[in-house]
Amino acid sequence: MTSFQSRLLQRTLNKKSKNALEKGFTLVELMVVIVIVGILSAVALPQLNAAQDRAKDSVARQEAVSAAKECSIFLLAGGTEPDGSQFTDVAVGTDCADVVSTSPTGTTYTVTLTDGIPGLPVEG
Repeated sequence: MTSFQSRLLQRTLNKKSKNALEKGFTLVELMVVIVIVGILSAVALPQLNAAQDRAKDSVARQEAVSAAKECSIFLLAGGTEPDGSQFTDVAVGTDCADVVSTSPTGTTYTVTLTDGIPGLPVEG
């Protein structure tokens, strides 16, 4: 081997070992990333929980309105009083007078029937 080739080979080996050491992240860089992810999750999680609560309330409201509509259809079709078996999460009053649905967050929605027509839900 010529001296040029040996120097070139030695430089190549030195560059590979230097690059191998530079490939990883430092502890400080990893800690900064962990802190940033922690801050982002601390901001995002309460908003996610609030969105889930709004969705649960919306479902409870819609269940009350749907049950009241089914009740009024039942009464208009000539039924006397439904047995309530088709309404699983909703309390149905006598002659479908009041339909009450409570969301998992504790919000109660009441729908009152007027002449067999469901009224607007009222938060209680």
